[in-house]
Amino acid sequence: MTLIPFVKYSANGNDFIILSDQAKLTPEIVSRLCHRNFGIGADGIVTLGASTKADAKMRIYNADGSEAEMCGNGLRCLATYLDDISSPKKDNYLIETMNSVYPTFRKNKSFALEMSEIKDKNILDLSSFKDFMQSFYINTGVPHLIFLAQEIHKIDIKKVGAFYRYHSLFTKGTNVTFVEVVDNDSRKAKARTYERGVEDETYSCGTGLTATALALGHWFNWSGDIHLHTKGGQQIVSLGEKVLYSGEVIRCFKGEVEL
Repeated sequence: MTLIPFVKYSANGNDFIILSDQAKLTPEIVSRLCHRNFGIGADGIVTLGASTKADAKMRIYNADGSEAEMCGNGLRCLATYLDDISSPKKDNYLIETMNSVYPTFRKNKSFALEMSEIKDKNILDLSSFKDFMQSFYINTGVPHLIFLAQEIHKIDIKKVGAFYRYHSLFTKGTNVTFVEVVDNDSRKAKARTYERGVEDETYSCGTGLTATALALGHWFNWSGDIHLHTKGGQQIVSLGEKVLYSGEVIRCFKGEVEL
């Protein structure tokens, strides 16, 4: 029996188990630890490791055991945890991911991050998607399909999200977000995201909200602070010379788990 320490953090309800990158993880172990009835329970696992070009290196594993390229909320959790265990503390941390390095900065009781990996804006032909008012595609570290809709609380996310997540247009699958404008003048909207790898709706999705804000900027010329409300509460994406994402992060608990 091997017991290893863990800590669990939540970013607006998007929750993660944080482990050392020395933990020997397999897809089966990841799925078991993330299971909400037979494990710790989480949307994913984040590992903390050393980096030669940043303060730390992050790897992110989805609840189904697959590894993701990037996770905005996982990175905010990791930056907050890194600060919790660091002495002396800093106001800025650089976090290396699979494909990039992300700057984070202290904001309130957690860390916001600069979304430094934005590409592939509307490179796909979405003209066949006619079920919603508007559609938008972008990669904000991972791929996202955004739909503008009304009364998004009525959408069967698990059914409709899965349909588009596995659509043949997306060779590696995609995350799917549905957004509803609440107030155009004050740049407020509501969003719900079906996450690839979790295969369900999550309380929040950082890369998804960033993609949503970029979609709203594209459709309505929104800029500055965009207020997005999810099941996990309010988050802000700021569109300007840089794209910044922020929200709350809390530490849930820590302990030991058997691998």
